[in-house]
Amino acid sequence: MRSVFVFFFILLCESILAQDTLQLMNGHRLPCDIVSDSGTVFVFELTKKNGKVKTRELHKNDVFSVIRNGQPEFILYEQNEFIGDIYSVDEMRYLLAGQGDARNNFKAWPTFIGGFVLCGAIAFIGQDGYIMAVTPPIAYMVAQLIPKIKIRESYMSNPEYKNNDIYADGFEPPARSRKMLRALGGGFAGSATGVITWFLFFNK
Repeated sequence: MRSVFVFFFILLCESILAQDTLQLMNGHRLPCDIVSDSGTVFVFELTKKNGKVKTRELHKNDVFSVIRNGQPEFILYEQNEFIGDIYSVDEMRYLLAGQGDARNNFKAWPTFIGGFVLCGAIAFIGQDGYIMAVTPPIAYMVAQLIPKIKIRESYMSNPEYKNNDIYADGFEPPARSRKMLRALGGGFAGSATGVITWFLFFNK
């Protein structure tokens, strides 16, 4: 009798804790509580870390699949080359995995540090010159469009993604964007540090 009670208690807890999940077309997985489905739009609730609940809407064109309350995944995406959806469902999974891994695991801090050091040195040498403080960070950011994004195994959520071209296609755009933002942030931080250092210690 006790084992039966424990079994139903576990089922009850699982049903309470279970959440819906939206797999978005940009690679994000969104745990939420779906309130309604109009046929074209999901209305769902998001619970933030502070406990506040926000209600949001999302068009189904932006959703790859949905898992409702622990049920099997339901795929909304369909291959349709006429509207640009050229990948099959399995291929799209690789693309989404690449996007998600890039956002979660690619940090690009070496690019930030490189921009800080390089642009800081240039700004310091240029003393209080406006052009020498502003131009290098922008040029350094633009330069990040050139090098190929290296996808290390440590970035991959699954080692099977290695040498997968579709996964790489998904990984590259968000990784490139983060690399450029890190370059710009590190460059301007370095320029500011270089100018301030020159003013404090060498401006006599």
